Amino acid sequence: VEVRETIETTMRATGTDGSGGGGIGASSAKAVGGSGRTVMDRRAEAKLRGYEGANCPECQNFTLVRNGTCLKCDTCGSTTGCS
Repeated sequence: VEVRETIETTMRATGTDGSGGGGIGASSAKAVGGSGRTVMDRRAEAKLRGYEGANCPECQNFTLVRNGTCLKCDTCGSTTGCS
C-alpha cells in the first residue's frame, strides 16, 4: 500500500498523472505527508522496485512492473494483455 501511495504521489508531483501540475524542481526535495522522505526518495524507491510509471488498466494503481514484453500489476495481478 505504501508503494502504491508512493507511485501516485510521484505521478502527481511530476505532472504525469494527467493533472498538468508539478514538475521536477524545488518542490521535489520537500518531505511528503510528514513521512520525512522526499518525493525524490520515494521516486527512487519506486524505480528500484521496478515500477514503470503507467497505471493498471484494471485497478488504476501505478504498480505495473515489467513481465517479459508486457506489464503486470503488483496490486491486482492483471497484465497488459500478453498472458
